[in-house]
Amino acid sequence: MFKFALKNMAIKKIQIILVVISVVISAGVAILAFNVASQIDDGISSNAGYYSLIIGPAGSNTDLAMNSMYFTGNPTETIPYSYIDTLYKDTNVKRVIPLAIGGGTYKNQYKVVGTSSDLFASNEFASGDIFNDNTDCQVVVGYTVAQRNNLKVGDKIKIGHGTEDHGHDLEVVGILEQTYSSYDNIVFTQVKTLWHLHEHEGEEHENHNVYAFLVNTKNLTGASVLVNKLNNTVITDEHGTEYPIQAIEPMNIVRGVLDDLGDTKYITFVLCGIILAMNILIISIITLLNMYNSKKEIALMRLIGISMKKINLLYIIQNSIIGIISTILAFGASRLCLLFMSDYVQGMGVVLNYGKIYGLEFVILLGVFIITVLPTIICTYSMARKDSLEQ
Repeated sequence: MFKFALKNMAIKKIQIILVVISVVISAGVAILAFNVASQIDDGISSNAGYYSLIIGPAGSNTDLAMNSMYFTGNPTETIPYSYIDTLYKDTNVKRVIPLAIGGGTYKNQYKVVGTSSDLFASNEFASGDIFNDNTDCQVVVGYTVAQRNNLKVGDKIKIGHGTEDHGHDLEVVGILEQTYSSYDNIVFTQVKTLWHLHEHEGEEHENHNVYAFLVNTKNLTGASVLVNKLNNTVITDEHGTEYPIQAIEPMNIVRGVLDDLGDTKYITFVLCGIILAMNILIISIITLLNMYNSKKEIALMRLIGISMKKINLLYIIQNSIIGIISTILAFGASRLCLLFMSDYVQGMGVVLNYGKIYGLEFVILLGVFIITVLPTIICTYSMARKDSLEQ
């Protein structure tokens, strides 16, 4: 029966190709939309819980959160690094991590971020270890940076400020494990290394500034107290320059971003549902046409003594094969799209993992498979009931 089903499929290859294309498009779009939306949700929320608050230049609180946690932009405003001493005097503060962003690039492609070794407190290393805060010209590179540039511990890399012509050689001392986050695409170094880079470029006035401080407090109450105390205040550096600052709780900002993304996700799911509904109609029409064109074939099989139950089984097997092939191709197509979309969503600070699979994806594929086979079951069952020769 299985071999006969394959031969019958070969005869009707045009109709079968149409069904396969229809299923691949509907199922592929549905699981791709769900996977991307879920990974963006996971990626954006993954770092937000690590820090109690973020302190940075006054302005957009969303920009401050996204730039500080996911390195999505190129900030132009800064605040004095010396303010870290004031923060540590506060009894609510447990740890402060400085961030200097926009101070250089590696191969004009990968951002270089100045920070302290405390940033890697929860990170694992594929090789090497964290850099020494008391020295300079050392880097910890993200997994993707290392893989795409064949870097290993002990290698020297050149970073530049705007161009490679004025680059500085730095030693790779650590390579982070893959996290499928913005960390995979960043080169981290000591803050003082970026200061030296600015000094080389002749920028002396702001060479001891940073973009933001990531702060861990001793408890949640301490975070709220600091936000109320510091938000919309002005600090002054040793030159008498004033810097308006803001303090934000990153989880609150991320919830707002995810709410906005959630609306987009629901719209995407509605569109996917419409596509699925249209494909149900297409598959049903193609199945009905196939069954109508197969009436003579079925009559011939009945005349030579093949029972209607076996004929039903033949067509169910045939469409089951089509459904299995189609859903496998749809799943493969969605993984391929994830691979190509990875560079696009990096601007949101998220690295897509094409190997990441959610349970609901299998539910969607199962539903599409059932949609593919169900019209055949209904048609053959209806024909069997009308067949007065059925035994």
